[in-house]
Amino acid sequence: MGALLALLVSACGGSSGGGGAISVAKEGESKTTANAACEEEPVAGGSLVYSRQLETVTLNPREIKNGNGDIFAQEMIFNGIVRNDPNGSDKVVPGLAEKWDISKDGLTYTFHLRPGLKYSDGSPLTAEDIAWNLEQFADPEVNISLAGVAQGMESVKATNDTTVVVKLEHPVAAFLYNLSIFPAFIVDKAKLESEGAAYWKHPVGTGPFIVKEFATGSHITFEKNPYYFEKGKPYLQTMRWNFVTNSNTRVLALKSGEAQMADGIPFTQVTSLQSEPNLGIEEVELPQAVILIANNRVKALGDVHVRRALSLALNREQLNETVFRGTGTVPNSVLMNFELDASDQEVAPFEFNLEKAKEEMAASKFPKGFSVKLQYPAGSDYFKQMSLLIQSELKEIGVEVKLEELESAAVAEKWFEGEFEMTFPFVGTSSDVPVPDEYAAFYALPAAELDGFKSYWTNKEAEGLVEKFISSTNEAGRKAEWKKIQELFNEEMPSLNVMDFPLINGHQSNICGTEANGLGVDQLQETWIAEKSS
Repeated sequence: MGALLALLVSACGGSSGGGGAISVAKEGESKTTANAACEEEPVAGGSLVYSRQLETVTLNPREIKNGNGDIFAQEMIFNGIVRNDPNGSDKVVPGLAEKWDISKDGLTYTFHLRPGLKYSDGSPLTAEDIAWNLEQFADPEVNISLAGVAQGMESVKATNDTTVVVKLEHPVAAFLYNLSIFPAFIVDKAKLESEGAAYWKHPVGTGPFIVKEFATGSHITFEKNPYYFEKGKPYLQTMRWNFVTNSNTRVLALKSGEAQMADGIPFTQVTSLQSEPNLGIEEVELPQAVILIANNRVKALGDVHVRRALSLALNREQLNETVFRGTGTVPNSVLMNFELDASDQEVAPFEFNLEKAKEEMAASKFPKGFSVKLQYPAGSDYFKQMSLLIQSELKEIGVEVKLEELESAAVAEKWFEGEFEMTFPFVGTSSDVPVPDEYAAFYALPAAELDGFKSYWTNKEAEGLVEKFISSTNEAGRKAEWKKIQELFNEEMPSLNVMDFPLINGHQSNICGTEANGLGVDQLQETWIAEKSS
């Protein structure tokens, strides 16, 4: 992917198959296959192999190249001054800063650092280091991953050895959330400046793990950081992530014991895996969706009546049962699901209505239909199945869909360059923060420099509403403002949210502490290995 493809690309690869809903344990729910030893106190030591769907390409958090393949690895190595709650709530909790103060006008944030912080090589972490890192975060020439999330920052200063003060040009409602994500991670300034690009092969950070070996295209191996600020963690001594893009190969590795954890469990294999006595299967809920981008520069797709017709012609309930095996949720928003969203009673989920779809086509400039190309990523069989179903459904309203299967990196690159008509740019698109500010800006604000999330949709009303929303710090007011934006986006349909859906992960039953945070990131500093039950 291009460097700006820093969107959280979460993935659940699957293979095609018939319908039939499945029931998957939510994170933290007890499972009949769980090892009772996991109820005991955690045990330190041991080594774990994790079979991962997405490859890690770079460990530079300000120049992401392969979405979650990069980001999730960086979460093991680095910290920010704040972090998303490891326990799964949508709260921001202390990271390298143990507490902070916010001025009444919302323009000054004063962060108080934990005492005695060290990098993973034992060298001290200073307030000056953090100030420099936040300056890098705010510099769009450096933070080419997500420069937009640093908008509003005016200055950063270390006022003493344990205090960092950030001043904003205007209130930014999601500022603490923005500081919790990867472009704001703290890297070792001195080593980066002395080693240059070589630093990113074995970066030094403050996260729970250290990079032991990074073999591009194969695996990455971590070992315990003895200077991690949470005493006693991580529990694991070493950990290896194998990059395995094929879903069936990941499942086989998990079943055989070659891997103790695997992500992206295929929907069609969940039921059979649940019957395995030595495995646990978990559903990880997060703000994630399958997004179908319509290029508004294509004349037909630039017609709002056509875009509405496309959405009305999608039988999402059938797609959920057939493709996602009932694990998905029919959305009521163009964006992925957020806690701030209006309820289904306030804003109805997208409906399947062929008659209305035909009426919208009749009201468009393309009443007789048109032909369009749809790109989708290879490697995930359920995308092929879903694309074939969509092709069949859109034919009912006179839209001839020509399917084009490409490698996932090529699909994403073509999306970024605007070289598509319709596309599924990512296997799954999830938010970097648990509030809608980021993606609202991606779609509506020219300053985000993403051309309406590459839909090339523009709307002055949306721009004004989003500008107000992201600057508002009144939670009740934000709720009302977001409902207006949600309804406007749904009316305009700049792109199509086909389905909100979870991650499904698997692990050996003696692997304990397998939870993720509210954004789907594994909290592997909490993971430990119990004795196998007899």
